[in-house]
Amino acid sequence: MTLISKPSMALALMTTLLGPVAFAQGPNPSTSQMPHAGHAVAHQVLHLSASAQTEVAQDWLVMSLSVQKEGLQAPAVQKQLNAVLSAALAVASPMAKPGALEVRTGEMNVLPRYGRDGKINGWAGTAQLVLQGRDAEQIATLAARLPEMTVSRIEWRLSAEQKNAAETRIQAEAVARFQTRAQALTQQFGFSAYTLREVRVNAQEASEGSVMPRMAMVQMDEAPAAVPTMAGKSRVVVNLTGSIAMR
Repeated sequence: MTLISKPSMALALMTTLLGPVAFAQGPNPSTSQMPHAGHAVAHQVLHLSASAQTEVAQDWLVMSLSVQKEGLQAPAVQKQLNAVLSAALAVASPMAKPGALEVRTGEMNVLPRYGRDGKINGWAGTAQLVLQGRDAEQIATLAARLPEMTVSRIEWRLSAEQKNAAETRIQAEAVARFQTRAQALTQQFGFSAYTLREVRVNAQEASEGSVMPRMAMVQMDEAPAAVPTMAGKSRVVVNLTGSIAMR
């Protein structure tokens, strides 16, 4: 008669109760499994992306003008900035026209000025006025007429209408590329069809050489000539990212 030790008997009993143990294989690095009730073979989830882009002529000019004042007292500096800004608005506001030439105030700040001993020895402040719109010639001409203000930044971009129109034109192209790639990858992975799970759409504008900084806050004795401007192009890109279930 063969004797069975107690640990062996315990192991045999556990094997009988639990039965055979199966080890699940990990998912493919480029896909992940999605259980599907009623089918023995699970779907594979694949993440992919596609995009389309186009170049569009910039039609919206943004011109920023600045003025700087200094003084021993902050209220006095603030008062000088207010005077210059009010005078500029008095000239610019009557010429404003929605879409063609729009006028708004920008940043304004008054900050302490420190000496070598670390103590405040005065105050310096800046104020900003922004002219923007499609009428580049009128904007440049007006900028030269504003008293005590000089151009600090010029930027060309796309108007909201131009950007939306470009996105609409290339959106269908991006979708077609996404679908074509999804179908091709599905077949390459050995599946016959796919189901779209989710898609995210993102659009962006990338300007090329549209910003031209100039010397700012330089007081001139004579009125400066109109600032020359030249629009460039912006690249509009529509990106699609999402996932499909291959079956």
